[in-house]
Parts: sequence; structure tokens; C-alpha cells
Amino acid sequence: MRKIFWLGVLSVFLVPVVAGAWLIGDFQIPAKKEKPQLKSSSASASGSGSNYASSGKSFTEPETGMEFVWVPKGCFQMGSPSSESGRYSDEGPVHRVCVDGFWLGKYEVTNGQYRRYKSGHNSKSYKGNSLNGDSQPVVEVSWEDATAFSEWLSRKSGKKFRLPTEAEWEYAARAQTTTARFWGDGESGACNFANVNDRTSKRVNNFSWDNFSCDDGYAVSAPVGSFRANAFGLYDMLGNVWEWCSDWYSKNYYKSSPVNNPQGSFSGSLRVIRGGGWRLKPRSVRSAIRFRIRPGLRGLNLGFRLVACERR
Repeated sequence: MRKIFWLGVLSVFLVPVVAGAWLIGDFQIPAKKEKPQLKSSSASASGSGSNYASSGKSFTEPETGMEFVWVPKGCFQMGSPSSESGRYSDEGPVHRVCVDGFWLGKYEVTNGQYRRYKSGHNSKSYKGNSLNGDSQPVVEVSWEDATAFSEWLSRKSGKKFRLPTEAEWEYAARAQTTTARFWGDGESGACNFANVNDRTSKRVNNFSWDNFSCDDGYAVSAPVGSFRANAFGLYDMLGNVWEWCSDWYSKNYYKSSPVNNPQGSFSGSLRVIRGGGWRLKPRSVRSAIRFRIRPGLRGLNLGFRLVACERR
């Protein structure tokens, strides 16, 4: 583990690894070699072969107790327009994307759920405030860790679990909205819907960058589901912790992205993370923000949620 020292926090886009450290916090690099990206088709609730369609709009996976919500198929405008406050250049151009319906974790994977897989996992603490509670989102997990967890759960359950694609993630986060955040364009109201860098975080953590002007009462990550859901019934899609996606990152991918079920670049050195987190400035907690880090990095602000697919 090594500490990242903040050099004035001038910009989140310095170089990929340094910028990732700024956004995520403390991190460590494991020695194991990176695995190839796993690809899987989206789940579908149509047809008699679906394992989950009979359970209605949600179901609970019995091995871990994770709840999944059905996200209906649809099309949306992915990315942010040039007029959106705080946007970064890799959020455009805005382009039409259509995704098949899929089952997405209602919440981020928690420490308690992850410890069913790795009993000794420790999400640690920040300035004496624990990140390790059973109902808090698991952090200090790399893309490789998240993928290994999904493979373990697939083996245990006989069903297929995976990380969401970047397109699936943004579609689910927006929940048919076109504003910067699923609750609106402005920063007001954020503390009703997301655990963000607020007044409590500013007071306790003394971050040098700007914060939301509301108060959600949490200095670090909050137990999942502590805030209001979006219109798809999904919690913490913005704020709380960054979430790994399956995609390789490409700054210019939006210029060539296919319309239907885009999977991201076929190769790369960095993976996509989405959603911002409890320690981020307001511009970094928006539906369109996309960031990238090495798949082997772990951080105190970095977690994930899963997609449930058809029986393998």
C-alpha cells in the first residue's frame, strides 16, 4: 500500500494512473498478470428459457442474498452534450445506444456479500472511519477481483454473473433521464439521492477540492440503499463508490461505438469505472462521467455491482 499525496488537486486528468489515484485514493498494485476481458451477452426476460422472468421485476440470489432488478431494454443518448457543466471531452460525442434488457444488482456488492467469497477481505478505513461494515459497499477490490468474484458466483449458482458494460451502466444510471444526474442538472438535492463529498465529508476529511453544499451525514461510504433509488429502482448509481465496468477504456470509442449493445474497445491497458463516489467533487458525480484505471489497482473508493445473465 502506498499513499498518494495531493499536489494541489489541479485536475483529474493528469496522466491515467495519477489521475486514478486522485479520484480513488490509496491503492495497491497486485503482482498477478492481467486477465483477458470476459464477454457475455445480456440477459433477456423474454421467452420460456429465462431463469428469472417468473420472479417479476426483481429476484434474490440465494448464495449471497444479492438482489437484482430487471432493467428493460431501450435506447438512449449516451454521453454528455457540450453544454453540460463540468463535462470532460471523453464524454462525447453524444450518440444513440440501444441495449437489451438485463438484470442489474439493486445495490453495490457489499462487504458482507463479498466475504462469502473471500472471508478475510478488509475494506479498511479512512481517518478512523470504517469502510468495512457488512452493509457498506466492498472497496479495495480491483477489476480482476470483481471478475473473479463474478466467476466464483457463476460456478456456485450455475448461472452467469458478470460486470456491466459501460453502456448498460449509463443506461441504468440515467433511468430514462437526460439530465446531468438522474435527479436533475444541478447539485441541489444530491444528498437525497447519493452519498457524496458533502459538508460532513468536508468537515471530517478536509479535502481541498470543492464539495456539494448539502449534508448527507456520512464522512465515508454509506450502507447501500441509504438514499433514494432512481426510476429503475436502483440505488447508489451515483456517489458512494466508483463501480467497475467490463469495458476496456478508449477515449475516442464514442466516435465509432455501434448502436446496439456496445462492448467497448477490444483491447487496451485501462478499464472503465463509473459513478463517482463519497470523496469526489460535484463535477465527478454525473451520469456521463467515465474514468479509467489499470485493472489491477485497488482503492478505498472503488467497488462494483453485477449483471445476472441466463443459465450457462
